[in-house]
Amino acid sequence: MRQNLRTCCLMFVWSGLTASAALAYPVGHSLPLEELFEQSDLVCKVKAISTKEVEDATFDKTPGYRPHETTLKVIAVYRGKEEAKEIAFRHYVQGKDDLFPGYQPQHYKFEAGRTYVLFAKKSEGEGAYRQLWKDHKSQEDQGLLLAASDAPQTGLAIEEIFWLELTGLLESKKLEDVQYALAHLDLLSGGDYREQKDLDRGRVLGAIAPLIDSPQPEIARAAITALSGHNPYMAEDYNPGWLATVGKGHIPGYGSWNLKKEYLGGKLYWKELAAVVEGKSPIETRTLALRALGRGQAEEVLALAEKWIRDPEPKIRGAAAALLADYPQRANTKLLKQLTKDPEPAARKGAAQAIGFGQFAHLIPDLAPLVDDADPQVAQAAALSLLSFSLEESREALTAHLNHQQYHPLFVNSLAQNDAEPYLDELCQVIRQNRIPEDWWGGFVVWGDSWNVLYQYAYAQPAEKLGSAKLKPVLDALEFPATGNAKGPSYYSSSEPRDLYALYVRRGLTGRAKAFRALCKKTITYDIDYYFNEVDARPGDYGRR
Repeated sequence: MRQNLRTCCLMFVWSGLTASAALAYPVGHSLPLEELFEQSDLVCKVKAISTKEVEDATFDKTPGYRPHETTLKVIAVYRGKEEAKEIAFRHYVQGKDDLFPGYQPQHYKFEAGRTYVLFAKKSEGEGAYRQLWKDHKSQEDQGLLLAASDAPQTGLAIEEIFWLELTGLLESKKLEDVQYALAHLDLLSGGDYREQKDLDRGRVLGAIAPLIDSPQPEIARAAITALSGHNPYMAEDYNPGWLATVGKGHIPGYGSWNLKKEYLGGKLYWKELAAVVEGKSPIETRTLALRALGRGQAEEVLALAEKWIRDPEPKIRGAAAALLADYPQRANTKLLKQLTKDPEPAARKGAAQAIGFGQFAHLIPDLAPLVDDADPQVAQAAALSLLSFSLEESREALTAHLNHQQYHPLFVNSLAQNDAEPYLDELCQVIRQNRIPEDWWGGFVVWGDSWNVLYQYAYAQPAEKLGSAKLKPVLDALEFPATGNAKGPSYYSSSEPRDLYALYVRRGLTGRAKAFRALCKKTITYDIDYYFNEVDARPGDYGRR
């Protein structure tokens, strides 16, 4: 199961591209700077001298990470009573050979000779300190800030200290420093999903904007990304979650975007971004600047978008299409209709995405043929947008493309949501074959979606029909993940076998319940009996999903 995590406090760590390999662990929200300051025994500006590995039993053994001690020269103290010229700070460091750590504790890396603002807890011993917590927050490096200079910056609020250090880093000759500053200014002013509010967003945008036409493409793109507020048009990975938010269709496994979020960068700096779009920067930078205008909804942008949708460069045409979705009542959607027949894949792909973004249902007849496009990215965009529409709007198109070579399982699941009866055989087949579309965008596991639809259908049937020969294939399919078939799926949690067992018990299918329980005990590695015993004790508490 893969989810969009913009509103969720879970960190998912991926190995390759298979959802079954995902490890998850809880991650706490980052603290506001004022609260971080209050929770620290020591807040100071330091210069790193040296770091060495140490043995420290108070640090839990964590694969891929070892406790280290960094000797730091104290430049200024903002909180605490430390008078020593040097302190020892203990913290985790990630191992060099650790390619896939799974769980990551809070860890830091110091560079000798660089200055930092440090937040620390007092430890045993004079001049001894340690990191504030073992588990990292949603801001993974919270507790340590790279500083721009050795200037003490005393007598200022912690927020102003951060502002001076980060804007100072924007002047650095090192690309990495500028990228670091842009990322942290963006984060601390609420630019991304974490919505931290330590720095004023308008002030931050004013500092970032001059860098969007930097001669260094890496800096220009980083600045544009920060200015964009990470609006939903900025990255391909955002598309499924955004379509699940603005549409009324079936794209399971994604959280909702905050529709009330204001994207000030695109609104206040539309002229500057438009100048980049029409300038001589690399096409990747120009396209990114165009996308950064998304959701800003400045009045002047609609006319620009309708001009750019006719641009000679196909990537510009495709990116401009998305902006029309920001003006659904006024946009010239005939331009999107024309773009669906554009000779260039990048333009057709943009049209397919924009039709979904704007929920332009009257263009579904133009969108649907793109599901069969020769370019796989165009086909993917079209299938995703088609699934974002309500069944009332998309049923005819989905039915016409039901036997699509790739997206058949997804179209079946969508069509079966409100009435599974016509699709029972196909739902059973999806479960048994466990086929994932090659160009799938992720979300809730495909066979699991079919399983849930099929289970709801079974749950709604009276006992006599549930136990009939007609429904035997349905129950067999619901039990299939417990068969241990090497090519088939396995239950992704204990709730599926538990609820199916509860359904059998509640409907009086005693023989089927007994056989299913025996099968699960044979093939499921954990103690599934525990969950079945819970059902036996309180059958009325389980079975409804």
